[in-house]
Amino acid sequence: MAAPATSRARILAVARGEFAQRGFTAARLQDIAERAALTHPTLLYHFGSKEGLYSAVIEDAAGDWAATTSRVRSTGLQGFDQVEALLDAGFEFFADHLDFAVIVRREAIEGADRLEQAIAAHMRPFLDDAVAFLAREVEAGRLRPHEPVELMQVCYSALLTYFSDARFRARLLGDEPLSAAARTRFRNALTAMLRAALDPGPSQNR
Repeated sequence: MAAPATSRARILAVARGEFAQRGFTAARLQDIAERAALTHPTLLYHFGSKEGLYSAVIEDAAGDWAATTSRVRSTGLQGFDQVEALLDAGFEFFADHLDFAVIVRREAIEGADRLEQAIAAHMRPFLDDAVAFLAREVEAGRLRPHEPVELMQVCYSALLTYFSDARFRARLLGDEPLSAAARTRFRNALTAMLRAALDPGPSQNR
């Protein structure tokens, strides 16, 4: 049985923060339940186990990503206009899902396969769609030839690192990377680099 919408959202929000801060192993369901103003048995009733809750956190983020990217894809943009719109969608998503960005980084380091399986099930279709789009746009002459899988890796890594390592960047550079001004600077710099690499120019891109 699914938790009521308000309870479920509250549980997932607290769980994201706990998993991001402590990692899967150290996070405690009792702490999550208390911070969500629920009992431990109630949390288990709705999610079954810590693994079930963790999977729900991943699925919830994947659903948000699907909604964000679908909104962009429905515009029918082509060439670099679509690349830029999807990049902006990535900024929007990670800015609203900072805890998830940290969870992804933790999984990449700890390598326990929990997130890997979830990514395979929930995120691979988005990668396949993006690669297919990039290949079509190259074929149509609206983007310069490139390796689409590697391009996606570059974009994903740049966005994920910027948001997951925001605290370190703040210490290193003495700025506030999560401020609107700092995000805009990084967004503009990354967009300019990608445009220089991918955009064939106004004469071919229209």
